[in-house]
Amino acid sequence: MRSVVMLGVGGLLFIALMAAAAAQEVGSPSVLALQGSDGAVVYQAKCASCHQADGSGIAGAFPPLAGNPNAADGAYVESVILEGLSGPIDVLGVTYDTMMPAVTDLSSDELAAVVAYVGTLAGGDQPVPTTAAPPSGGDSVHGEKLFRGTAGFAAGGAACAACHSAGDIGFGGGSGLGPDLSDVFDRFGGEAGLGGWLGAPAAAAMQPLYDDKPLTDGEIADLTAFLATTTNVEPAGGIDVVLIGAIVVMLLLLGFMAWRIKGPNETYNQRLRSKQ
Repeated sequence: MRSVVMLGVGGLLFIALMAAAAAQEVGSPSVLALQGSDGAVVYQAKCASCHQADGSGIAGAFPPLAGNPNAADGAYVESVILEGLSGPIDVLGVTYDTMMPAVTDLSSDELAAVVAYVGTLAGGDQPVPTTAAPPSGGDSVHGEKLFRGTAGFAAGGAACAACHSAGDIGFGGGSGLGPDLSDVFDRFGGEAGLGGWLGAPAAAAMQPLYDDKPLTDGEIADLTAFLATTTNVEPAGGIDVVLIGAIVVMLLLLGFMAWRIKGPNETYNQRLRSKQ
């Protein structure tokens, strides 16, 4: 009997986890499901925060797509979207050394639409690249508090440390659910690139969290200032505290169920022996 109940509890936990995962997927519908198969719509949702709405890019951070012969090659664009790109590349005589993460949540129709749209940008006249205004008055101390969650975002968005680590914020203070952000300031080309990303995150996992709870200009400036200080800091190690907590809760629940089952059986056996 005890083993049956234990299996039942384990099954319920598994079902709950699967339901949560399914709910997360349902809560993040594709761009096409919401707004149609227009390549421009997909581009604005997935690409414009870094490459800009007109394809001009961000000087020193993200290369332009407008007038870029590489962007006219549909097969190349598709491979970069699906596999990502890192390391130095030369675009129109300028070297860029930032990282583009793979975009893996596009449907085949979305992918084809955005590849075709990028091709139209590549064939047009190249606009003059504009440099995004860097965040002014960034406070790295307050930025660290925002990252840790000891200070809240004005719109109520989740603290960065709920999913990420950065510098020495890790074990006991950050999470390993998302990538480490220790060198993100350099990877995004400094203030302009990182500030643009924080203002309109293109990562699929971040969009449901911040689309309705955007960061203010001041919060972006403070976070950027803080993340600039973590570049040369050794990332903290250790096991994810969230994972440890989940395991402990599960073990406590299983132990409690076992105790509840064992207790009445022992009492019943004791009563039988006392009657003999």
